[in-house]
Amino acid sequence: MKIFNDFKNFYNNQNSEKWNFAENYVPEIFESRFIVHWVYGIIEKFPFEKYPLKNETFVDQNKRVKIEREFNVLLKKEELYKPVSIKFLSEKFNVEYSQKTVELIPENPGVHSLENLSINKLKESLEKLKKKSKLNLLIYENDEYNYRIEELQREYENISLEKYFEIQELYSFQLNTCLFEDNLNWCLVTTEDIPILLGCKKGLESEIEQKMNLELFKIENKQEMF
Repeated sequence: MKIFNDFKNFYNNQNSEKWNFAENYVPEIFESRFIVHWVYGIIEKFPFEKYPLKNETFVDQNKRVKIEREFNVLLKKEELYKPVSIKFLSEKFNVEYSQKTVELIPENPGVHSLENLSINKLKESLEKLKKKSKLNLLIYENDEYNYRIEELQREYENISLEKYFEIQELYSFQLNTCLFEDNLNWCLVTTEDIPILLGCKKGLESEIEQKMNLELFKIENKQEMF
């Protein structure tokens, strides 16, 4: 279909050396690019200062097991965690506030991503962005990452959000996809091992930020994502 041609040409000419740049995934027609950050939660009374960062000795292992059992975190159930902002996490753990904040926090079970809440917030956000416009979905192939997607169409014209999320949740948002509306005001891009990216016309930045229920981090063309 003609509406997909420019997008297919863009993805057919991706540069693997630019894997860490948003401009390699979001077509150039969308001047502004953002990382869409999943929601993270924290266990309010979790003893972060007592939880061993290393797990090399029996003493460390026993301390970890005792704390993990006390707070019942082995399954990391979402209801155990209070949703907090990335800004809150950066201040609590005294690390840089950016799209890299979570990666800078010492790994521990007291902080965890809240996938179900994040997906619900993304659904709400896209409903607000969509309004009455039609949405289209391109699923493109990548030689380096191969999912079994024979049963899927490559192009979905006028796709419903219900169908979009059905596909994405089946593949844990790891498919190479670009969701865009007919008037090309914005797009949402997913690909394996890369954060969800949102592109938009520059004049729509403020409106997009207001309608998104997830935290956004603007990424400049030559700015690395990680």
